[in-house]
Amino acid sequence: MLQRKQIKTWLLLLFSLTLSVETEATERFYLGVTGEGNGIPVTAKPEFFDVENTSCRILVVGGAFGDATVETMRKLPLKLTDDRQILFAFCPDLYPDQSSGKEIVEGDLKNFYRSKSNPEFQYLIGWSAYHLVDTIVVLDSSPLHQIVMNQEAQNRKYPLPSPINARSPQQIFVNSVSKGSKHVGIPLETLVLRYEDNVSRAVESLEVISRTKGKSATRLNFEMRAMDSKLAIEQLLSVYGRKMDSISYIPALAVMSQITCHHLGFENALDGDATRKVVEPLLKKKLPENGSGIAGNLVFVTHLMHPLYPVEYQQQCRERIWEVAGLYDSEETRFGNHRMMPFHSEMSDAVFMGGPILSLAGSLGKSQYFNACLSHLQACAEMNQLDNGLYQHSPLDRTAWGRGNGFAALGAAMSLVQVPQNTKGWGDVKQRFVQHIESLVKFQGPTGSWHQVIDKPQSYPEFTSTCMIAAAIKIAVNGGILDADDYYQILQKAELATLRRVAADGSINNVCTGTGKQKNLRAYYDREALQSQNDRAGAMALIFLTLQYQDKWLQQNGQ
Repeated sequence: MLQRKQIKTWLLLLFSLTLSVETEATERFYLGVTGEGNGIPVTAKPEFFDVENTSCRILVVGGAFGDATVETMRKLPLKLTDDRQILFAFCPDLYPDQSSGKEIVEGDLKNFYRSKSNPEFQYLIGWSAYHLVDTIVVLDSSPLHQIVMNQEAQNRKYPLPSPINARSPQQIFVNSVSKGSKHVGIPLETLVLRYEDNVSRAVESLEVISRTKGKSATRLNFEMRAMDSKLAIEQLLSVYGRKMDSISYIPALAVMSQITCHHLGFENALDGDATRKVVEPLLKKKLPENGSGIAGNLVFVTHLMHPLYPVEYQQQCRERIWEVAGLYDSEETRFGNHRMMPFHSEMSDAVFMGGPILSLAGSLGKSQYFNACLSHLQACAEMNQLDNGLYQHSPLDRTAWGRGNGFAALGAAMSLVQVPQNTKGWGDVKQRFVQHIESLVKFQGPTGSWHQVIDKPQSYPEFTSTCMIAAAIKIAVNGGILDADDYYQILQKAELATLRRVAADGSINNVCTGTGKQKNLRAYYDREALQSQNDRAGAMALIFLTLQYQDKWLQQNGQ
């Protein structure tokens, strides 16, 4: 006799097979990752993931209150009326690893997505917030006909009975979504639908829910966001890149964006004098002793962005860049037959941490660093680039961490556009870069984001990797390495994916916390996703959005 868990597995399989036969336009995606490392399936039509589609989005969830709801979820999509104004997504079973739901504890309401006891619940909140779900409807087959609402849902007038019992598991569930959604900064309207174990009754209630008037809390929150690159850049400039207390790559990129945006006419960007006040004191800092410090010295390129700086100051900046590039000679490091910059820690991050500073040193008149740059990039690729073109984060494990691939793509792009194409090894590095980008493009999600683990769509859509990969593509397009027509739609989707997560105060969603090399896939799944103001995310957003905005600015100014 089949065990209950096996029965659920068969129901899920039947659910997905039915959808593929009956509704061909519906596709299968993932809500997240279970505690045992399995994907949590979600099915929806492609329109559901179009951020510019303003139709009401409803996520229907089974498995939280009894196995009968999983069976109901198999039948629901076939019975609901097709309405272009309503977009449904279906999660047949929130807890596919077991035959029942899980208790929600206080620790599940924060530190996304690191819950040891109930990561599934955290992914429900994170996925719904990211995908602009207007209403989460959790099925409960108990012998009652009513809905149980959280505070966000109470602001709309649902014409269904809705008694309140603060101690019921259903009320605790929806209230927990309210508490957890505050952590991600996006309010989520949540209902538990109790439908008397009657599928027709469930369908009838869902259609009533879907036609309830008024905008959801999620929609109202989203409409406050600047879905325009110029407005978003202005908001980011007010928060990020206005100071730099130490030399590291995070503030460096933001400061570089400040002076770029000043030249693009942003009134709240730091001008040349203000930028110099931030940068000049850093000339006295000692030489870097880690990769972030090496890349942080890219900030001295700001002297090239402002032609009115004194000649002496410009020369000091050049010499500082040459000094840092000189670590290639004084701190000899190798991988295989290739020399490379020190402090690489065997991580894919090293492509960015070492490559661009060497290519910049070459472009400032020390041409030997062009060869050093290509040698460094070749060493990094041989160390960590996989046969499929993606980068493992380190030799410890083959996991293709999102930001680790962002570092590799952005570092190679920034380097290649500065190194002369006739330099020995340029063609090989370009070929590896193009292979990497072509592989990355295959894994861009339906909303335009790349994921925490690039080739694992069940991992969360991660912000910094999206910005870095897209910025790398844009730099390579501008430099003639990639064809603009081939990547236009990819960049547009990535831009929308970036804009949708930037709040007016500079808060940003789903930013992987700082991450050293990990030992296995699960460790990358469990890296915390930060949901607030974040210097790293702000810097990466500025880099990418500024690159995108430059095209519009040039067109407007006839250049």
